[in-house]
Amino acid sequence: MDRKERTTLFLHRLAAAPACSTADAALAQIGVALNEIEDECTAIPFNPAAWESDGRLYPPQEDQRRDVEGYPAIRRYRSKQHNSWIADNGAIRIMQGSILCLEKPGTDGRTISMMMETTISKP
Repeated sequence: MDRKERTTLFLHRLAAAPACSTADAALAQIGVALNEIEDECTAIPFNPAAWESDGRLYPPQEDQRRDVEGYPAIRRYRSKQHNSWIADNGAIRIMQGSILCLEKPGTDGRTISMMMETTISKP
């Protein structure tokens, strides 16, 4: 399978997985799903140090974590060709540029889009 086919399979598998209730669980779910796809569909060994040249897809890494201004409950992870947002409620959003690839709610049913549209007024 080529990279695009593996990415599509990963997104389908991640969407079908149970919703998560925490950001850490969502990040782990992404890692498990992506590593399973890569292990099943390629012969490329897991070696994060070779991410730029080995052709394997790797899950988001903590050193690429960024704050989302104005949204302390949401974190963004930069990757080479996409961004992954993960919220404290376990919601996941994956985008490639301006293209939405996945919007998965947390166990409370809220998506990152819903969280970003909600403005909480303070007294």
